[in-house]
Amino acid sequence: MNPFSLLNRRVRGFLVIELVATALLTVTVLAVYLAKTGAGDKRDDIVRVEQQIDAETAQIRLLRAEVAAEERPDRLEALASQYLGMQPVTAKHEIDAEALADIAQLGRAAADAKLKVAAATPHVAPVAAPAPAAAPTLQHAAFVTGGEPAAKAQR
Repeated sequence: MNPFSLLNRRVRGFLVIELVATALLTVTVLAVYLAKTGAGDKRDDIVRVEQQIDAETAQIRLLRAEVAAEERPDRLEALASQYLGMQPVTAKHEIDAEALADIAQLGRAAADAKLKVAAATPHVAPVAAPAPAAAPTLQHAAFVTGGEPAAKAQR
């Protein structure tokens, strides 16, 4: 018996070879359809991720611009003088590295002199130093940064 003679048989009027070919063609069509559908889904995922990357890149640029605006030297100088009472260093107060040792010696001598005066006059109350400027509160920090005060943010 020839194994190929099986393909020449008829089933309900169709050759077996025709039925096998039709089944293979159907399987191939379904496989191509599923592959293209899967590729389309992946393409949609890629587009969505690229859009997210573009949005995050735009957000990064925005945040960098905000940081640059917040770190402007003229803005920081104005805030330091307004809230902390600080002023820029004048040329009179600038020194070079070699002069630091001399200033340290003068500072020790002045401190020793103050101790001797304090020991000689124990009944005199020390003069109170002026109170430093108030540190920025959360209300100030919220105003400066453009955010909400802490009390409102916690609600």
